[in-house]
Amino acid sequence: MNKIISNIKKYWLTIWLIIATLSFSLITTYAIYTRITIAKRVVSTQAGASSLFSSDYMSEGGTKTIEPISETSTDPEVTVHVYNYVYPKEAIYRSSATEYDLVATIGKFDENEVFHELDDENEISELENLTYSIKYNAKNEVFKFGGENGTNHTFYGCSIAGDSANSDLFTLVFDKSELGNNAKEYCIRLVAYPYDSDLTRLTGDVMVRYSKQASVGWSGEVEDLNNSIINSYDGFNYYLEGNGKGKITFKWNASRLTINKEFLSNTENVFYNKVSDEEFEKYNTPPVESELTPDDEGFVYLTLEVDSTEKNRYEIQFFKVGPIYNYSKSDVEGYLPDSNDWTPNT
Repeated sequence: MNKIISNIKKYWLTIWLIIATLSFSLITTYAIYTRITIAKRVVSTQAGASSLFSSDYMSEGGTKTIEPISETSTDPEVTVHVYNYVYPKEAIYRSSATEYDLVATIGKFDENEVFHELDDENEISELENLTYSIKYNAKNEVFKFGGENGTNHTFYGCSIAGDSANSDLFTLVFDKSELGNNAKEYCIRLVAYPYDSDLTRLTGDVMVRYSKQASVGWSGEVEDLNNSIINSYDGFNYYLEGNGKGKITFKWNASRLTINKEFLSNTENVFYNKVSDEEFEKYNTPPVESELTPDDEGFVYLTLEVDSTEKNRYEIQFFKVGPIYNYSKSDVEGYLPDSNDWTPNT
C-alpha cells in the first residue's frame, strides 16, 4: 500500500493530466451531441450498455422534430418508436427486458426556442374540443390532452422484451388545424425515464407542419438558423425531402463542415458517385468523406438513392470543422447550399 501511495505522489502530475484530458473529452462529446441530435436521429456512435435504449424521435441530448404532413383531411399522426438497441443497428440489443416510464407534455416553444408547458386556462379548456392525444400501443392506453385531464400524462411500467431487437410504439395525434394557416404550433414533449440506472434518459419534442408534396421531385435545404445563438451550435442539420424515386445529389463545403459518419455508414442508405447527369457509380462500401474529390471552391458531392414510398425525409448532421472559420447564418447557408439536383429513375 505504501509503495502504491509513493508512486501516486511521484507521478501525481501525469495522473492529473490524464484525468483532466478524459474529462474534457467527455464534456466536449456531450456538447456536440446535445446540439446535433436536434434532428430525428440518434447520433451516438457507441454501443455500450447506456446506448441500448434509443428512439427515432428522442435522444439523450434532446431531439426536436417538425414532421412534414401532406394529407390535410384527417388529424395527423406520428408514430414514435422506443428501442432496446442503438437505432438503427439491431445487431446488439439488451438481453433483459427494458422497463421505463414515459411522460408526455403538451406545450409551445417561445421566441428563444425554450419549451413551455401550456398554462393558459383558455388554451387548456379549448383542448377538450381538439384531438391532441397520445396512445401507448402495447397496452392500448390513450391519453387525451385538455380539460380535466390536464396537459401532461405519465405512462408507467412501459416494457420492451429482451433477447432480441424489439421496440415499443407510441402514436401521437395532432389536431388537423395544425396544418392550416392559423396553426397553434403546439408541441408534444416526450421524456422516457429508464428504470435501469445504466441506461440514459431520452427526450424529444414533436410537432407537425403542412408540407405540400410536389407530383415528383426532391430537394435539400439547411435548417432554419437563429443568428443570435448560432455561435453556440456545434453543427447544423440539412434536410432532404420530396416525392418520387431516383437519386438526389447534394454538396457541402468540406473545408468548413464535416458530415456525420453515422449517416454514411447507415446500411439503409445507398450512395453513388455522380459521374455525369446520366452515369452514377454505386459505392459498395460506405463512402469516406476525406476520399471525396472537392471542386475548386472546396465543395464535395454525394448522391443518395431515394424512394418516397419508403422514406420521404432525411436529416443529415454536419459538424463545424473549427472555430477559426466564420459560421454566421449566411456563411452556413453558403457552406450547405440548397439542392434541386434530382435525377428520377427511368
